[in-house]
Amino acid sequence: MIDIWFGVALLLLLVAFVFLIPALRAAGRRRSGNSKQEAMAALYRERRKELRAAVQSGAMDEKQFAQLEADLARELLAAQQESQSGEARQGGGRLLIGLAVLVPAIAAAAYGFSDRPSEVALYRDMVASQGGHTSSEEEAKITRQLQERAKTHPDDLSSRYILAQRLLMNGDLAGAVDSYRYVVDREPQAANVKAELAQALFFAGGSKITDEIRSLIEQVLQVQPSNGTVLGLAGIASFEDGNYRKARQHWQLALSQLPPGSAAAEALQAGVVRAESALADSGEVVAVQAKAETKDKGPQIRVQVTLGEGVEAPESTPVFIYARSAASPMPLAIVRLTAGQLPAEVVLDESRAMMPGSSIATVDSVQLVARLAIKGDARPAPGDWQGMISELPKSRWSETQSIAIDSQL
Repeated sequence: MIDIWFGVALLLLLVAFVFLIPALRAAGRRRSGNSKQEAMAALYRERRKELRAAVQSGAMDEKQFAQLEADLARELLAAQQESQSGEARQGGGRLLIGLAVLVPAIAAAAYGFSDRPSEVALYRDMVASQGGHTSSEEEAKITRQLQERAKTHPDDLSSRYILAQRLLMNGDLAGAVDSYRYVVDREPQAANVKAELAQALFFAGGSKITDEIRSLIEQVLQVQPSNGTVLGLAGIASFEDGNYRKARQHWQLALSQLPPGSAAAEALQAGVVRAESALADSGEVVAVQAKAETKDKGPQIRVQVTLGEGVEAPESTPVFIYARSAASPMPLAIVRLTAGQLPAEVVLDESRAMMPGSSIATVDSVQLVARLAIKGDARPAPGDWQGMISELPKSRWSETQSIAIDSQL
């Protein structure tokens, strides 16, 4: 915004100089005109004196003198009229100069007395904050300024929304909920804001799903079925209801939108494993369930995974089972189990893709890997146990594959 104001000010100054330069030139011409007029008046007096001397000497009579004097007077009058016309034009030029200088001055004064300078300063502080270039004191100052602006500018919903996000990150859950509610009440179609309100309510309520949160989840999913924030909450709600299959579906869809290895992805993957464990405890076989869900949804690879002889680990140790292309270590499809769930059979398909647009449907051959992560890290580390099939062409994907985790990294 400040760049726009500077641009306007420079443009107005340019206009001022456009008018000022010709006006200064005109002023020079006016001074020159005044000097010319004075010279002509002096010449008139000198010529008249010479004519009078000619009459006294008898070189001309009074009639000739009167005629020549009248000619001199007409020349002087014409010069005076021309000078007055130039002064009138110069008066218009002075008016333009005054306007050209006055308009920028008024604009600058209006900008100075408005709240624009403080808005620009706040905007720059927030940009610095997003870039991680502010101290804790500056962060607190930004939050206070946003709170003050919320009071003085109740219709500025954008600032109120930013304030809600900052309050949520700062742990002021009640303040965040109030700010999110304020925006939602005035913009009921803002699905993203509703999703964040549901999240704030969940945290403020001690990580419990309430009827209001369920209502917000339903409203958001109707217009944004892939909203990651709400999908996480929907999975929790379904899990609490005992609908473990639905919980797993919500969490898997949310997981597919996150970068692998991130903290959020790890949390969702843990939720998926928890839902699959609950399905197994309830008598449902995870592999059979996965097969039913992936029917007619593209290619799939069935993998039976076992621990090799002598390989031991706590039951909670993560086991990552995934397919990848030979050209990249990034999994195209991945399932996370625990050592306590082995032996098990899993299905790798497009629903297990970590990134949209990158799945087993995009390749003709894969590597299959099953890894026991001793330290719990999603990335391979020394001490992990692993089993793999180095090359599996698409023509063999219909066959059930078997992997024994028996090689230590």
